[in-house]
Amino acid sequence: MDFMGPSLHDILRQLPRESPPLPEATIRTAMWQLLTAARKMHASCIAHRDVKPQNVLVSEGYSVVKICGFGLAMSTDERPPHQPAGRLWYVAPKMLLEKPDYDTQVDIWSLGCVMAELINNGRPLFQGSHDQGAQLNAIFQVLGAPDNSTWPWFLSTAFATAVTPPQLADMQRENHLHELFPETKLSKEGFEVLSGLLTCNPDKRLMAAAALEHPWFAKIDALELPNTMEVLSPLPKRRRIHHIHAVCVT
Repeated sequence: MDFMGPSLHDILRQLPRESPPLPEATIRTAMWQLLTAARKMHASCIAHRDVKPQNVLVSEGYSVVKICGFGLAMSTDERPPHQPAGRLWYVAPKMLLEKPDYDTQVDIWSLGCVMAELINNGRPLFQGSHDQGAQLNAIFQVLGAPDNSTWPWFLSTAFATAVTPPQLADMQRENHLHELFPETKLSKEGFEVLSGLLTCNPDKRLMAAAALEHPWFAKIDALELPNTMEVLSPLPKRRRIHHIHAVCVT
């Protein structure tokens, strides 16, 4: 792998609080590069399983982003069951529900979380407290809890069956993603990509190749991420579901 500079996480953390949002053209170009990488990985039957800003490296010229940290990657040629893996805030709902037959679509969800974080200048979209149940609740508060029409087998999962009938009936069903990303913040076409990546049901989620065909990517500009950061000291490790250290391939 080519020598790269800081992680996307480090760059976003260095942005001043009062700094304006990143230009949509910058977000579009970064996502085009990341989805192109995902398309290549997935065509090779590789699921990364730990896509997050810490595992996205930025070139010294701030014009290229690359996915690194393949320590939790797996081959989708392997038969299930697959174990949960990855940083909690970026883990797809199917994995959080402990369904052992997930596939490369878990990476697409994580890329949707990365896109939302780029739009929000480094603020994660889904921040559950410390466990899978809390993370699912954080997701459903934004996207609405699935039902039989949106995700047929959801109500048969251990998570759903553990909820009492009154609690299940009271679960928030409306999708509030557009309220968080109105057209003043993200164009209509950009929102279509974001919502396609952040779809709870993996069968309805955009695949990398399909996302790249979206009109939002019709024009790709030069990547212009902020390039004024200084070298940071090592950051504390974050909680993972699966405690295997990710490594950067060099």
